[in-house]
Amino acid sequence: MNNLFDIQSKVIIITGGSGFLGTQYRASLEAAGAVIENFDVDTGVDVTDEASVVRAVEKVKEKHGHIDGLVTNAAANPKVDEGGAGGPWAPYSDFSPDLFRKEVDLNLTGSFIVAKAVSKIMVEQKSGSIVFISSDLGIIGPTNSLYDSGKYKDIAYGASKAGVLGLMRFFAAYLGAYGVRANALVPGGMMRGHSPEFAKRNGALNMLGRMSREGEYNGAVQFLLSDASSYMTGASLVIDGGRTAW
Repeated sequence: MNNLFDIQSKVIIITGGSGFLGTQYRASLEAAGAVIENFDVDTGVDVTDEASVVRAVEKVKEKHGHIDGLVTNAAANPKVDEGGAGGPWAPYSDFSPDLFRKEVDLNLTGSFIVAKAVSKIMVEQKSGSIVFISSDLGIIGPTNSLYDSGKYKDIAYGASKAGVLGLMRFFAAYLGAYGVRANALVPGGMMRGHSPEFAKRNGALNMLGRMSREGEYNGAVQFLLSDASSYMTGASLVIDGGRTAW
């Protein structure tokens, strides 16, 4: 069974690999023997800029000769209002269209641009696996009562993460004929410096009664990139403590 999950020497691109979740995925996949290429702002790759992405993908292909996996993890999920009306916690009737466009550009359009560039190589190889990172808020509405009075979960985040699921299905339908797979990971909220009170309220929304802990999505990412999921495409793997099953 262990061989099914083997990703030894697989070349995998992760977008947003310097972020909170991306760092976890990178460390876990590298520990399993994969070769990771990080596409992030701190590595000089802007996933919303097609020319930047194409150059970076070409360099990976020239360096390694193949690309076996892609994890589209880069995303905007702003927590701090940088000033001005219609910030990330604003009522939806007041939410800034500029902020909405900015988040959709990174979360959804950026995923499309990178998947578009990498899929060309995977089609030529007739192999590869793309893992789109969505969110439980891509399939359900937010529980705004979790937040302080007057605050509402970022509508652009949820809308763009729902769009990622549509993007995944379309790529899966397109790539299947070439032996290339596309699936989505749909994670729930992870503990990251939240107050005990918030964590308790959030945990009460799911069947396990808690938020996820660091590292709890790593196995799912490896599964989707490995031959253990070889007959799986166009699917959404939901790991949310049972929140969306209620």
